[in-house]
Amino acid sequence: MKYLVLVPEALVATSAVLVLLAGRFGWMAQSTRRRLPATVAAVVLIALVIELVQGATLATYFGGGFIQDRFALFAKAAVLLTATIAFAVVDWTAEDSLSIGLAMPLLAALGVMIAASAGDLVALWAGLELAATAGVVLVALRRPDLGLRLLLTGGVASGLLLTGLAFVYASAGTIELAAMRSVLFGGTTTLALAIPVFLLLTGMAIRASVAPFHLAGIPSTLGASPLGAGLVLGLVAAAAAVVAIKLVAALTPIPDAYSSFLQVIAAVAMVGGGAAALAVRAPRTRMAYLAAGQIGWVAAGLATHYRAGIAGSLFLLGAFAVAATCGPAVMGRAEGGALSWAGMGTLRPGRAAGVALAVLSLAGAPPLAGFFGEFAVAAALAQSGHFALLALGLLGSVMSLAAAAATLRLIYVHSPLDEARRGSALPGLTRLSTAGAVALCVVIAVYGLFSSPILGLADQGAEALGLR
Repeated sequence: MKYLVLVPEALVATSAVLVLLAGRFGWMAQSTRRRLPATVAAVVLIALVIELVQGATLATYFGGGFIQDRFALFAKAAVLLTATIAFAVVDWTAEDSLSIGLAMPLLAALGVMIAASAGDLVALWAGLELAATAGVVLVALRRPDLGLRLLLTGGVASGLLLTGLAFVYASAGTIELAAMRSVLFGGTTTLALAIPVFLLLTGMAIRASVAPFHLAGIPSTLGASPLGAGLVLGLVAAAAAVVAIKLVAALTPIPDAYSSFLQVIAAVAMVGGGAAALAVRAPRTRMAYLAAGQIGWVAAGLATHYRAGIAGSLFLLGAFAVAATCGPAVMGRAEGGALSWAGMGTLRPGRAAGVALAVLSLAGAPPLAGFFGEFAVAAALAQSGHFALLALGLLGSVMSLAAAAATLRLIYVHSPLDEARRGSALPGLTRLSTAGAVALCVVIAVYGLFSSPILGLADQGAEALGLR
């Protein structure tokens, strides 16, 4: 019974392999292909249910390399929920390959799950690299040039991350996160430790497309398929954030080694993301910058190095993963410039509502999921005395809200073009995608409605990392 906790990972990994093999060797009949997205979404939903039922079991596996605790439960439940909605909401006629389009998000979700349960530095790195590699594959499927660009940037990020991990291991004398935290208690921040931590955080910031390190990631997502964009902006960034949370929790005895750099990253991301979102017009581009701004709020919570701040970051990460992954996916074929979404509130109300709520959540509009996540982080910033960072975050939020309002005006106030009216009759609005769009709206709204108990679970997750 103890190993039932590992069933969700097994289901996700097996599904990814089977889908890839079926696509590679042509094992699927046409009728099977039509049902495959719904089948995979159902499998992931089953994995989510098993995670919620069995995930409360606190245990360690493989010599402490795999840990099931409240943090892992929260992070894995969030990513499984995100993957389920993403598979349902996608317009599969707008994707380049059904089998690869299904397998890569599964592998990215598996990478986040591995990182969430990682007990040592090796598993953390492996989970992040698996998620990032899946994102590169899906981008390269449509735009090999942008996939290569993303691969090279990821290589730089991986090099920085591995170098930092090696020096942190040399300083602490252990790769186990719990033991590292114990060793660092009573220690002092030295330049020999601060530089590797700087490299670590830089590598993860590049992976998460956090401004100003978003310059490679966001252009790549704009050339990818809708699901490919959501994968890079959402699940890959979530994997980097999960790794950052676990590393920061292990390094909390020496906050001077990372707090200042995290504050700079968070400030630039929150203000830069909001300003960039306000400056552009295309909804997909705007959503990408809003995602970069909101992941800056996650970094701001980590900069507090307190349990309340990290709990707020974890809570916000769940809301971010859903909106940033499913938002680009729900756009489907209408993914180009601003005019392609003019009047879509009339032509495709379900998808328009999904896009609108995703944009509003990423902008931190009340009373949606993103707002309560940013509010929790803002409260932690105020409690810890980071008033300058809080002020910059609020400035970025104001610009993000203005950008979101412009998107709503485009969707619901502008009149649709004649080409858009004709395109609204094209395939893509299946029952599954319509149900997925409705589910996306419900999850974003319910996440905010039940923010208090969910934040309590996030707080338990922060406590599980050893935070007081």
